[in-house]
Amino acid sequence: MMKTDTLVTITDARRARLRACTLLLVDDEMSNLDLLEGVLEADGYTRLVRTTDPREVLSLTGEHEPDLTLLDLHMPHRNGLDVLRDLAAQTPPGEYRPVLVLTADATLDARDRALSLGARDFVTKPFDVTEVLLRVENLLDTRVLHVDARDARLAAEEAEARALNSLAEAQLATSERERLLAVVAHDLRNPLGAIAMYGEMLSSLQPDDDTGMSESERRVRSYSRTALDTIHTSAAAMQRLVQDLLDASTLKGGALRIARAPIAAKQAAADAIRMLAPRAEATGVQLECSAGDDVVFVDGPRLTQLIGNLVSNALNVTPTGGRVSVTLARTADGSALSGTISDTGPGIPPELMPHLFTAFWRGERRDRDGVGLGLWIARAIAEAHGGDLTAVSRPAEGAVFSFILPFADRERRPED
Repeated sequence: MMKTDTLVTITDARRARLRACTLLLVDDEMSNLDLLEGVLEADGYTRLVRTTDPREVLSLTGEHEPDLTLLDLHMPHRNGLDVLRDLAAQTPPGEYRPVLVLTADATLDARDRALSLGARDFVTKPFDVTEVLLRVENLLDTRVLHVDARDARLAAEEAEARALNSLAEAQLATSERERLLAVVAHDLRNPLGAIAMYGEMLSSLQPDDDTGMSESERRVRSYSRTALDTIHTSAAAMQRLVQDLLDASTLKGGALRIARAPIAAKQAAADAIRMLAPRAEATGVQLECSAGDDVVFVDGPRLTQLIGNLVSNALNVTPTGGRVSVTLARTADGSALSGTISDTGPGIPPELMPHLFTAFWRGERRDRDGVGLGLWIARAIAEAHGGDLTAVSRPAEGAVFSFILPFADRERRPED
């Protein structure tokens, strides 16, 4: 029952839409127009425009934009074939405005000429009413389908244009934001360096010997040292954040440049761990490092940054009493440096693994240091060396980040 009702509804809607179309009737005989109009009105058509003067066809077409024109051929003042030629010239490219010729000229020559000039159908007089109504409906069906397809195409083109404009505006906004970040980060670097340096200097000037000091003086000295240490630690953390933002700006502008030079892998690891040791001590996490005395041919400062970013990430997730381990060694063939940073944190949920190396992604926790650039930059450093950085999660046991830094640049292939 539902299917039948649906079909009836669709048929009724189609019939109502076709009957709402505009039809232009052109014939020099008033009686023919009266007959045609009566037939069409009896079938439900209400928007009918008529004329006995073929010279008015173009103006009426421009004014009413008929969905179908019913046209006689042999008329005074202007032949129907000439009118067909004018209508074809006036119709925009790709537009479908059908013409049904109704004529007493039953010759093949008249039919062929009318069809070649743009008529969509040809019926001879005297005509059968049922046949004419069926052909009118078929032509209007095609006209309606054409209009729907045209409107859908225009809507899609407008939507695409809006999407492209929105994308261009978003890209411009992103570019401006990144440029502003780079400028601000660059300008912050020097004052932050001065704050960190003077905080450390003032802390070192605090006397170690409290002999002869009163209890209140000891408390003031203790508070001062704590405050200065906090200033130095906070400034150092802000410097790391500024450096990450500058590195992000560099990466957005193109590949990260590296400068290879001989360096002891142990020294690079020690530099990274020394900067993070106070943080590990404050959170009760043990830092371990295993690295030989091998000299490796990599970018030393970038290696320190790579290790530092991975250790910093590990400290974010390792609970008090946990352990973060750094291991560095040459690969078996001696052509690259292999490194791993492991932690005893909770591990990485499988659904978060695909996002680990995404810029500005910080996972579910918003209380972590930084803005989510550390792992992204770490992988960029590895890739700039021609290597890679990967992660493996051990649920409830921690995670292991592994990297390979080749000592020589990979030869560029044609497809690169």
